[in-house]
Order: sequence, then structure tokens, then C-alpha cells
Amino acid sequence: MDTLPSPRKRLRPAALLLALACASAAASSPDLDQLQRQALQGSASARYTLANRYSQGSGVALDRERSLQLYEQAAASGHAAALHALSRHYRGQTGAAADLPRALGLLQQAAAKGHVPAQLELAFAYLNGSRAAPRDLATALRWFRQAAAAGSVTAQCMVGDFYRDGTGGVAKDGKQAHAWYAKTAHADAPCASKSQYELYRLYEAGHGVRRDLPAALRWLQEAALAGNPSAQKALGQNYARGYGVPQDATLAQVWLRRSREGVAPHDDHEHETRSFSGPRMAASPFSR
Repeated sequence: MDTLPSPRKRLRPAALLLALACASAAASSPDLDQLQRQALQGSASARYTLANRYSQGSGVALDRERSLQLYEQAAASGHAAALHALSRHYRGQTGAAADLPRALGLLQQAAAKGHVPAQLELAFAYLNGSRAAPRDLATALRWFRQAAAAGSVTAQCMVGDFYRDGTGGVAKDGKQAHAWYAKTAHADAPCASKSQYELYRLYEAGHGVRRDLPAALRWLQEAALAGNPSAQKALGQNYARGYGVPQDATLAQVWLRRSREGVAPHDDHEHETRSFSGPRMAASPFSR
């Protein structure tokens, strides 16, 4: 017959959890105390870290008002990430009333200080355009270039688009576009499959590189397998026509069907300005 465990045994897991919680609190308390002291002494980095904690309720009680105060203090000292956080706050992302001109100014300050996420956000803002940040492709390219130079794979993908199309004040240059797409085609980033698809287009047309249909199709298949809808559509069309691959109506339907999975019915993938996330961002950060 089964027997119930003794009360002593039943309490062991609870006691263990309590001990672990106490140990965790003891370990984090000095860290929190040190951050509080450094913040009081004027450390912008400590103020930013504390602001993050209060905004998330991480190791402290959730306190958005205190978080905002600390972000503002850190931003006043020129802390780039705090400026970026404040920009998002004034865009209404924390539930506060939006102040888009102020948000844009803070984002520009953060970008000017070399904060890569802010540079990328600002570049997309000018790429897409809005009332607060009118569309300006030259300015968008400038910020994409800065973010790309700092290692942003997304920005590197986007610079390739500008050279592909000859926009933003640069001449159309297939060779430069190829260099940027080749740099990002195997990166661990969402835009990698889009770069693979763009390499297919360059090799298929012979823009900036010697025309090479087998190489083009290798890139197309890689992009399609990675889930790029434009590549899947093109591969399906190629199977339907027998272009570079054996004609196969079944495979054509498979790839054409895959290209439509998870894609809005109105999106035909043939837009003037393409990007890693579609033709344009779903919405400008400053569109209201």
C-alpha cells in the first residue's frame, strides 16, 4: 500500500526553494546597493541600469515613474542608450502620451553618439517617412552606413539595396550591391535570406557580376529554403517554366504555395523599395 511521505520530507522542496530565494536576495542586494550608491554619485551608467530594473521590475518593485526619472538623469549626462530609451518613451511605447518631435530629437542625439540601435531606427524612420520625419533617402543611407560600419547586419543589407536601386544619392552599382549582399548572405540575421535572393537576381541578370545562371539558382534555392517569400515565388515560377531547372508542375505549386504562407493577400513582393522585412517597415517609428 502506498504511504504518504513524512511531513519532514514534504517540506524539503519548499525549504530548498526558500533557501535559494534567500541566497539570491543576499547575492543581489549588495549589487543593488552598489548601483544605488553609484547612481547617487552621478554615474550615468548606474542610473541607466537602475532605470532598466525599475522599468522591468527586475530585483526591485516595478516603478515606471522612478525608471523615467533615472533615464532622464542618465540622458542628461549624455548616456546614448538612455537617450534611446527616452526616445521610445516619448514615442508612446511605455503607455505615455506621445511627443514625436521630442522623441525624434532624442533619437538623433542617441544616434549621433554612436548608439547602433538608434542609428538603425533613425535610418528606417527616414526611409519610410512620416509627419515627424519626412522621407529622406540620403539621410536614411547616411545612418544605415554608420550602423553598417559598426557591424549592424540589417544596416549592411539595407546599404546593398541603395546601391542596387541607385537611390539616396548614390549611383546604381551592381558591384557594390553584390559586395554588401555577399557580406550578409550567411549572417545569423533575418535579412540573410533576402541577401541570398538579391544575389540570385544579380547573377541571373549579370548586374555587377558575370552572368551565371547555375550560381544564381544556387542562391535562389538557398533563399527559398530559408523561407524568403520572394525567392519561393521565383523558384516556383522557374519550375513552372523549366527555367534553369527541370520543368515540374508539382514543385512549382509547392513553392508558389509556400510563398503565400503567412503573407498578406495584397503583398505581391514586387515593390519599388524592398527591405529585409518586406517592401517597407510595417510602420514608421514616428507615424501617428
